Amino acid sequence: MKDSEMIGVKRIELVVESIEKEEVIQQLESINIKSYTIYHHVGGRGERGLRDGSAFGEKFENITFVIACAENQLKSVIETLRPILKRYGGMCLVSDAKWLLH
Repeated sequence: MKDSEMIGVKRIELVVESIEKEEVIQQLESINIKSYTIYHHVGGRGERGLRDGSAFGEKFENITFVIACAENQLKSVIETLRPILKRYGGMCLVSDAKWLLH
């Protein structure tokens, strides 16, 4: 595979309660991030203890956003998500990734 068939991006994985979903979407759209993937019924253990994806009902289940953005968009995305994480908790991971062009 040629390097020209892929571009470097930042991969952002954001785990939050599903009740925050619409706010996250609105905030992402406000900075022109319109593409993302959402995984529902996410389980795990964090600051608030063990979550199995459905123990507290649909509103309080965890969801994961997977967002890919250009390096020059990263600061804006992080600064947009940080207040949501401070208010509600959650987890945000940032890593380097490659986007396969097709």
